[in-house]
Amino acid sequence: MKHTARFERRMQDARAELVEVMKTYKKEIAQETARRNGTRNSFVKACCQQNIDQLTAERDAIDAAFC
Repeated sequence: MKHTARFERRMQDARAELVEVMKTYKKEIAQETARRNGTRNSFVKACCQQNIDQLTAERDAIDAAFC
């Protein structure tokens, strides 16, 4: 998995406030899912799915590191 600056920043935040970081991931995944389901454009759907996959992988990595 490619680590982004966002991921590194959230990994630091997760050490202090794990619950808040996980809520942020859940919120962003829900927003991307709603955007994906609300469009008929296949390119936008593919981009949203890519973002959802990236966010899910980052969330799982943080969850595995601290739980």
